[in-house]
Amino acid sequence: MPITDSFRRQCRLLRAATLVVFAGLLVLLAMGMIGLPWRMANDMPEGWNTRALLSVVRFLPGLGYLWALWAVQRALGDLAAGRLFHPTVARAMRHIGIGVLAGALFNVFAVTNLSRWIAGGQGGYLYFDLSGIVLGVVGAALVLLARLVDQARALQAELDEIV
Repeated sequence: MPITDSFRRQCRLLRAATLVVFAGLLVLLAMGMIGLPWRMANDMPEGWNTRALLSVVRFLPGLGYLWALWAVQRALGDLAAGRLFHPTVARAMRHIGIGVLAGALFNVFAVTNLSRWIAGGQGGYLYFDLSGIVLGVVGAALVLLARLVDQARALQAELDEIV
């Protein structure tokens, strides 16, 4: 079944919206990265290096989430261009899953522990953020579902050869 023009138009529109969200979040993340060390100046007497290092650690999960958004807009562009559905969806699910999983794992485990270590050992060892844990599970599920789509595509190709 061919992809309809209305579906392509919707993909182009959603891709543009996703790019706007991506750009806005990138700007906000960059402003937070730049502004965080200055805001923390009164809270931490350790110095600018410590504040900058904490800022970098808190910035890193956002990179995974931004990569997932980039994968979404790229998949929408491929679908709008009429590229094959199965490879596009499998690649998008895999890349989105990896980005979300990486951001969530880093947010739940690394940010908490690295921040505690950089700031001098205060605070807990794990931060059980429900949304971070759910995002990690959803990311892992997307990676596995992408594998399933790849296997279905291979099976379909084999069946097409038989017929």
